[in-house]
Amino acid sequence: MVPFVVAKKLDQGVGNPIVARLTLQNFEILQNCTIPKATAESIQALYLNELTPKLLRCSQIAEKLRTETETLVASYKPPGKGAASVELPQVMQLEEECRNYLYEAKNFLRDLLKVFNLLFGTSFEEGSEWTMAKKPRPSVIEYAQANFQKQPDHIRYLQQLPRCVETFVKMRNAVEHPGGHSGDLVIRNFRFEPDGALAAPDWRRDKEGNTEYGPVSIVDDMRVGVENLLILAEDILIMWAIDHAAFPGAMVVSVIPEGKRNPGCPIKYRMNLSAELLGALPGLAHAAAGDAQRRS
Repeated sequence: MVPFVVAKKLDQGVGNPIVARLTLQNFEILQNCTIPKATAESIQALYLNELTPKLLRCSQIAEKLRTETETLVASYKPPGKGAASVELPQVMQLEEECRNYLYEAKNFLRDLLKVFNLLFGTSFEEGSEWTMAKKPRPSVIEYAQANFQKQPDHIRYLQQLPRCVETFVKMRNAVEHPGGHSGDLVIRNFRFEPDGALAAPDWRRDKEGNTEYGPVSIVDDMRVGVENLLILAEDILIMWAIDHAAFPGAMVVSVIPEGKRNPGCPIKYRMNLSAELLGALPGLAHAAAGDAQRRS
């Protein structure tokens, strides 16, 4: 087997879970499925050249803000009694980084739709279409409800999308079109609460005077967002793969527990021959050898 080339195209290698799970893991799964070579190569290119760099960028922004926030909290000294002034810590370029994160996240969802299209023969275009219909097309959720009746687990999984990913699309839309259909994104840096306590950066989305999302910690929300996008990007392929195995009925998708993953390449999913078939192979081989002896 020719090894996959990954590290040359990315600034991080397969020791990073995002790289491992969106490239090597998914490429190996495709190799174990029935799929035209050109389609498989197009999907691989999307994961390698589009999805992985965007999610790495989201992860880097989240990690940068986490590190800076924790450093500022650790170094903050409350004012002494009777102090005339106090220095309020601030995360530099907070708003710019938040906007960049949302931009990458929304484009990630758009590019992941291209993978969905190649796998399921659909024609979705915009990142919002995972959860919101764009007439005459239904949303991905509505498409699943109409077409995945034999795979109810697929439907239940996709019905989680509004909670997991829709918020980032709406927040990015609020950045691009403030005061529009998605309202306004409000980003708050470090600040003092009325009781004098130091409050960490958070964000929320307001519309017509009401808060529709948040306020939540920016650092925590970004971390969860990266994990949700990673899971969605691999599970879309898994949903398709379990019905398109190269050897139907003989192959299964297994999950490697987090504590047992190889730190040098921490993939989560593997597609192999089923345990029942693997257990029967020695007996089949022994029987075949016996038949060969009898024929000789």
